[in-house]
Amino acid sequence: MKYANVIIPAGVDSGDTIHVREAGNSGGRGAIPGSLYIKLRVASDPVFVRDGADVHVDKKISFTQAMLGGKIEVPTLDGKTEIKIPKGVQPGQVVVLRGKGLELPNQAGYFGDQHVRFKIHFPLKVNERQRALLEDFAAEEATKEQSFFATGNWSELIAENMKSQNFMIGLGFVMLIYLMLSKTLS
Repeated sequence: MKYANVIIPAGVDSGDTIHVREAGNSGGRGAIPGSLYIKLRVASDPVFVRDGADVHVDKKISFTQAMLGGKIEVPTLDGKTEIKIPKGVQPGQVVVLRGKGLELPNQAGYFGDQHVRFKIHFPLKVNERQRALLEDFAAEEATKEQSFFATGNWSELIAENMKSQNFMIGLGFVMLIYLMLSKTLS
């Protein structure tokens, strides 16, 4: 048995093999010792999930942060960094931090990306004031969506007619609507 100093390159992954010359069994009768091959197994990390040179991390945010946006600190391989939460971020939406992943051992200077996936936390309980605010918000949202979808039906109807084989009928339908609207407005 003997000890050998081995340099583990940055970015290696499970299943990679490191070749160490002249660190294996002796060759006998003055021959050069053989090579030592070390097959690596990389332990999993409690914070990051690896995908090649890219790393993924989940970050929990409140539902108000998801709606209003803001800034939050996230862990990176180099420490913590502050990122912007986009307004209206959706559950599972990802922000990519370019070049914040791992360096590939055979491609010096190439770093993967870090993907931050937002996990939105919804409170289990709200107080009376919060409930009233949420109910007001829900009522306003429902009214806004109903009026949006009511006006959106015209454009959907026209678009469907324009895509069909009866293009001229769809075009005639649009012209008829235009004439009716211009006559009522004048």
